[in-house]
Amino acid sequence: MPRVYKSTLGSRSYAAYSVEALDNALSDIRTKVLTQRQASVKYNIPRSTLKNKLKGAHGGRPGGTTIFTQEEEETFKAYVFTTSAYGFPVDMFDLRCIVKAYADRKGLKIRHFKNNMPGTEWALSFLRRHKDLTTRFASNIKRKRAEISPTVIDEYFANLSKELEGVAVGNIWNYDETNLSDDPGQKRVLTKRGCKYPERVLNSTKSSTSLMFCGSADGQLLPPYVVYKAEGLWTTWMENGPTDARYNRSRSGWLTISVLRIGFSACYCLY
Repeated sequence: MPRVYKSTLGSRSYAAYSVEALDNALSDIRTKVLTQRQASVKYNIPRSTLKNKLKGAHGGRPGGTTIFTQEEEETFKAYVFTTSAYGFPVDMFDLRCIVKAYADRKGLKIRHFKNNMPGTEWALSFLRRHKDLTTRFASNIKRKRAEISPTVIDEYFANLSKELEGVAVGNIWNYDETNLSDDPGQKRVLTKRGCKYPERVLNSTKSSTSLMFCGSADGQLLPPYVVYKAEGLWTTWMENGPTDARYNRSRSGWLTISVLRIGFSACYCLY
């Protein structure tokens, strides 16, 4: 079965209209704003379809019947939502395993599935039927971080507000570090069909350069503090940088206590 069905040339278009257009057409006919013929022309819906819908005939969804009922698919979707809310989202393979376990417990023998295990095509069709489901890259966070609730965050800022009472905004400073890597990572490239492992020649290392930024609550920003991973600090590394920027080096490239002390002393001398 193809992933996306393509109709043959000259075949009749089936259900080539949206649900909203059908509802609007039926509403206009029932309120006598338009006749059936006029609504068929305006919304590009066959008149026979409008007649059937007005009579209540063929009220099911267009297309073939699904393997599971609408209630069962809603249960699968609710399971996905619940596990994601608890921080354990499922992927496409997990969804297929969930469906297989459900069919096995119910004692079902689904001939469309091999050993009751749905294929990737069924999973993709399931996503197309339920537009409120999608796939995204998930960020990995530690359990301790996940345990932080909105209540804990609100209590933190409430306590912080009490501690900062009477302190001038110019005396409140915050700093954070980041790093820059010279490894651009993988990139999709054009190559000859059949080439399994295309390679790109590019000099890069796994080392990173640490950066420290510091700013005050009244909008002042200290010059950046740059720390290289090296045994010595070359003068060329300090050329054409930001104004008043400070530079240092460490064997690991990390911002150690001694490196931070030197950097902050140099930066605060400017103010």
